[in-house]
Amino acid sequence: MLPKGLEKPYTEFYQAVFADGVVDGKNKVLVAMAVAGAIGCYP
Repeated sequence: MLPKGLEKPYTEFYQAVFADGVVDGKNKVLVAMAVAGAIGCYP
C-alpha cells in the first residue's frame, strides 16, 4: 500500500501515536474509529 521508503517511518509514527501515554492506546484506537465513522469512512 505504501511506497517502500515510507513503510518503516509510517510504522514508527503509528506506534508512537498509539503508545500508552496520558491516554492509553486502547482509547486512542476507539477515538480513531469513532472519528472515521463520523466522517463517513465505513469498513
